[in-house]
Amino acid sequence: MRATNFSLWPMVVVVFAVVSCSRSEAPDETDHGFAPSEVVDLGALVTADLPERVWGMAFLHQMGFTRPNEFDVIEWTFPMDGHEVNGSNAYYTLFNHGGPHVDAPNHMGVGGGLDSYPVEVFSGPLKVFDASSYPPGRSVPIEVFEGSVKPGDVVLIFTRYSPPQEDDELPEVITVTSEAAEYLALLPVRAYGTDSFSVESLGDLTMPSIHHSLLSRGIPVYEQLFNVGRLLAHDRMFFVGAPLNIEGGDGMIVRPVVLVQ
Repeated sequence: MRATNFSLWPMVVVVFAVVSCSRSEAPDETDHGFAPSEVVDLGALVTADLPERVWGMAFLHQMGFTRPNEFDVIEWTFPMDGHEVNGSNAYYTLFNHGGPHVDAPNHMGVGGGLDSYPVEVFSGPLKVFDASSYPPGRSVPIEVFEGSVKPGDVVLIFTRYSPPQEDDELPEVITVTSEAAEYLALLPVRAYGTDSFSVESLGDLTMPSIHHSLLSRGIPVYEQLFNVGRLLAHDRMFFVGAPLNIEGGDGMIVRPVVLVQ
């Protein structure tokens, strides 16, 4: 008899727990759990001339990327209950690396497309580093990151990038050294990004490339991010920057946000 009663104890405990929960006070409707103190938008308004505004005309033409973004809006009218409902649908033609965007491994010929990334690599705890005082080129050393970055962090650098203003001017880039890129890739970081035109310096296109160090390890690369400088005053931040899951896509414009605690 005692053995039978003892076997019922787990059920008694579960019932007691359910009853206790049902009698607890209702949650405060004003308590929404996690609420960031600020949400910082790292994206840009997507316009027909966004690639031109970020790349400058010279490098766009040098690379052959001369088509503007296009927005083909198709308006429609639909009868409903004796009335008409008006609306629109659209086809968008976008340059996928013109403006804030993320690169896939096949952008540099080292693997799959955007659909090869697990979704969790597009978000994580964020560390931001001010690299704006370094000279153009591969100048940001490994010491900037040593001891400050943990595996699984998203890392961004702020370079105070200024797009070319003249039609014959090429983008000027501050980026990390090859050693720093390898250090971040081998930790590994979850994702890496910059406000600059590229993670590569156009004046120092040597191997191993910064893209290769990261993308070959399945680490997303974000470029041309806006508002990164606004993050320098904060310590506790969480990055979210998931792109459209395009089959075989080599990159895509994104609108990343940072949740600041």
